[in-house]
Amino acid sequence: MLSLKRFIAVLTVMPALFSCGGGTDVEQPAEPAPRLVSTSPADGATGLKGTSLDVVFTMDQNVKVTSAGSRLVTVSGGASITSVNAYNKDVTVKLEGLENGGNYTVSVPAGVIEGFKENQEAAAAVSVTFTMEYVEPEKHYDRAPAASLSNARSTGQAARLYAYLLDNYGKKTVSGAMGGTAWETSYTDNIQSLTGVYPAIVGFDYIFNNWAERKAEWSDRPDYTDIAPVKQAWDARNIIQIGWHWCVPGTTEDAFESSGGKRYIDSYSYSNRAFSVREALKEGTWQNTEMKKQLKQVAGFLKLLQDAGIPVLWRPLHEAAGDYTWGAWFWWGYDGAEACKELWRYMYREFTVTYGLGNLIWVWTAQTTDGGKLSSVDKLRDWYPGDEYVDLVGADLYVAKNTTQSAAFQLVNDSVEGHKMVVLSEFGNLLDIDGFFSEDAPWGYFMNWCNFEEGAPVLWCKNSDGSYSWNNTADDWKSALSNTHTINRKDVPSFK
Repeated sequence: MLSLKRFIAVLTVMPALFSCGGGTDVEQPAEPAPRLVSTSPADGATGLKGTSLDVVFTMDQNVKVTSAGSRLVTVSGGASITSVNAYNKDVTVKLEGLENGGNYTVSVPAGVIEGFKENQEAAAAVSVTFTMEYVEPEKHYDRAPAASLSNARSTGQAARLYAYLLDNYGKKTVSGAMGGTAWETSYTDNIQSLTGVYPAIVGFDYIFNNWAERKAEWSDRPDYTDIAPVKQAWDARNIIQIGWHWCVPGTTEDAFESSGGKRYIDSYSYSNRAFSVREALKEGTWQNTEMKKQLKQVAGFLKLLQDAGIPVLWRPLHEAAGDYTWGAWFWWGYDGAEACKELWRYMYREFTVTYGLGNLIWVWTAQTTDGGKLSSVDKLRDWYPGDEYVDLVGADLYVAKNTTQSAAFQLVNDSVEGHKMVVLSEFGNLLDIDGFFSEDAPWGYFMNWCNFEEGAPVLWCKNSDGSYSWNNTADDWKSALSNTHTINRKDVPSFK
């Protein structure tokens, strides 16, 4: 029988035997590695757009990537990685330099993506492959404008003026500005007084045709049958441009005759939706009657100039498309491209055939913006009336001072496949003349819009908030008119 002392001794030794028997703690199994749930773009995606892209690997748990690990991520195909970042469950790889139609694979090696748990395996390798959309590159066209005017019955003066512009195209640019609001030359006179040089082109506008009285100060609206302001400029060897902010009534009661000559018409805005181009082109509508009446009036005004031997850079229906996304701002563009093109062609046929006008050089204004950005060439082509109805193609640009706008020039040139001279038909800030020649964007001429403050001509246009739409100075004009590329009035030959 075991004595009490020996029993106690055995109990004392047993814990030591269990604790010192060479055993260790049992190792816990490792936590599973983070697993890939999805990628954006999806693996094998095609038709992706742009030159940059964020590739996102989404895991099944929050993850991290060390700076050393991020340097192991690769992309094939010549693109570059600008950053690799992990946030929550997403690992984002930012790419740049993706090319048209390129095929790329982004690879993240095993061990780069890690979880946050202790004793956790790193993620296996992950990758994604995708292909960028292939877009047929836009073809650029050499400048090869037509050798003669679209109207085979053009006057000798018009033909000689066109030949002069063509001869200087690519070598010189012709200066120009609006003479004034419509039928006078106070604005260009002011440029001369500030610079000592008169621009070559002077602009006029039939904006006040059928514009009835509203205020006493408008009672002296111009008499377009009095061609003295235009003839004076022509005799001084200015080149003449005429535009037409075409005012039309909103209803039959608004028409000039119906109102007894007292209705104020301010209807060249797109907001006059009652006067539809489509309706105007339909025989028998009141809009058709009004259109024909006004075309006959303006043809009569232009015939007076033809009889005086004066050719005209004729620029109607300008800025028709407005902005291709934001819409038109004149009524002649509100019904869309097809209606506007037919209106242009109808006017062309009426003026050249019905009324026998051969003194016109037809200037189409192409719009270059789409959602405020440079447009695709297809949209310019959609609105173009056709080579047989156009002699010059212009762009109206209100942009930063001293830029070249070479991309806009190339866009307009490409839209007509180089078949027409490209001109800056209206602008605010003066461009960099040496710059646009060095960038092979030789605008054939430039025509500055005018502005007045308290009845006096000014070289700038200030907005209500104190900013400027454009802000030319006398020195800017001196520099532009003294440039060796610039043709001014003193350089213009006689076309008689």
